[in-house]
Amino acid sequence: MSTTLEETRFTVSGTHQEVSDCLEALCAALSDLPVGQLSEVAHKLDGQVASPLDLRTAGALNARYGTQATGLEGHERSSHYLPTPDMLLRHAAAWFTRANAVLTLTGPNPAGLRLPLPPGDRPRRSPPQARQSRATWTHRNIDGAALTVETPVASAAASVAHRILRERVTAAVAGQSMPAASTEAATALHDSLTVVRLLLTPTLAGDAEGTAATMWSEAMSLASKEPAPAEVARHRFPSEEAREELVTLDDAARAELFGTPFLDEGSRRRALECVTPRDVRDAWQRAMERAQLVVPEGLLLHLTGPDGRRLWCTSCWTWDEIPPWGQVFRPPLAKRALRRTAERHRVILTGESVVSCTPGAHHELRFDDVVALERWGPERNLIGRCGCSVGVDPAWYRGGQRLIRALDDAIPAELAFDGSELAPRARP
Repeated sequence: MSTTLEETRFTVSGTHQEVSDCLEALCAALSDLPVGQLSEVAHKLDGQVASPLDLRTAGALNARYGTQATGLEGHERSSHYLPTPDMLLRHAAAWFTRANAVLTLTGPNPAGLRLPLPPGDRPRRSPPQARQSRATWTHRNIDGAALTVETPVASAAASVAHRILRERVTAAVAGQSMPAASTEAATALHDSLTVVRLLLTPTLAGDAEGTAATMWSEAMSLASKEPAPAEVARHRFPSEEAREELVTLDDAARAELFGTPFLDEGSRRRALECVTPRDVRDAWQRAMERAQLVVPEGLLLHLTGPDGRRLWCTSCWTWDEIPPWGQVFRPPLAKRALRRTAERHRVILTGESVVSCTPGAHHELRFDDVVALERWGPERNLIGRCGCSVGVDPAWYRGGQRLIRALDDAIPAELAFDGSELAPRARP
């Protein structure tokens, strides 16, 4: 079994009879989940819950979409809640149905094959909405730089542009003697007509700003100037060393499952062969209108956006501005005396928000943007719709218990969860 952002896949191999028996047993189990063994299974899986995404990809999607759909994977400080039996049964009834499953076979159809899934209805998939409608840059806790854009899922020109930019960024970073690995390219399905394209470049400490500037510069260049015909020709198809089939059973299955456009091998090849340098530039120019550059926390960038103005920062942190007025909670005097100025912090409680402050910067999280409050004994972890989390330990502040009571009162009870309700994992 494997799990991705979009699908859960069960792969079976063997003789015709073995395949038939295994698939039938699998479908029967999904139709009648053994929810009575939930606690036992959860205990066995303790510490084995893995994200289908690496941290850079998860952080970039979280920055783009916040606390919804694909963006949820970027909540690295939040924990996995142990579902109740009722939650599991409702989930299975909605998603593990005949109407939401596709079977692919690489051999003859096994005689007598039965797939006893319940009929159900095709579930409604709501695509996440980007938090911003123009090109931006922002922060996440990632070890490098990431660029995300949205393009039509069947755009051959955008696919070629994506490969060209990956090669250009890799070469440019290497040419500046930055000790970074090759730039990676990834995609995530947004809806039946749109795909999210990502470029991810890891860096060592101290090199992220230069890498981010290089990535953005190369992306802007591709959006403003047509690439050479030879460069386009080289990237129309994957390299021979890592060549993939243009059309596979997986493509057909995903088209059936998600309603994405489907082209047979000949049609897709012809579409790629017809891509011109102007097509590549125009496709990437449109994509860059809502591009987002994601960099590690603490960086301040001065870049130019597609509109010729300074690239807009959407970080939840604000620099060199006076934070909102409210009740201030500071560390005890003894702790302040032992800390350097750069390490000092305070929390401001307003009527509408909680504000985490450090020298020269602050982060405001409005209460109506909180989607969950985790309670870990006396500590609290507020999870925001923006994708950020604010952790508060009352021991950090004078009057810390009053601060915790105020947070508990400000957040609706249905959004609060005790740590004991979470699957055993590392605390935030």
